Amino acid sequence: MASRDWERLRRMITRRAGMRCEACGADEDRQAQRWLEAHERWVYDDAARIQCLKRLICLCTDCHTVTHYGYAQVRGLESKAFAHLTQVTEMDGVSARQHIAAAFALWQRRSAITWKLDLSILTDAGVTLERPPGANARPEVAAATLVAERRALQPTPAPQ
Repeated sequence: MASRDWERLRRMITRRAGMRCEACGADEDRQAQRWLEAHERWVYDDAARIQCLKRLICLCTDCHTVTHYGYAQVRGLESKAFAHLTQVTEMDGVSARQHIAAAFALWQRRSAITWKLDLSILTDAGVTLERPPGANARPEVAAATLVAERRALQPTPAPQ
């Protein structure tokens, strides 16, 4: 999907959500570097091995980081993600760790399966999709994404 198409979808989703995170209710705060982002909600049919995109929701940067906890770990944001998880859910530390462990176990189980992808929610809405990179290219794509994110987080030098 072209970045402009994703941005169009993101704007539709954030407007539908009243410009608030659907998990914690926060709004966008540029000073705090908290943005409103689109997140995919999937349904898995284990018997048919179909992974179906069912909904796109609006999450703030903090909630989206929690949702992608493994990615937060890779980016060095685990403690921030953990603090936000416990704050929003009101789980104690032990319960939160159990929740995370269960989520990773489910992710590991699902990652062992080759899923047929159902993106009809997008294609039925007229969105043109591009084929994702093959498994061999994914590590390079992930590494390039991390490099780009790190560059984006670097403070820009003040004009002289």
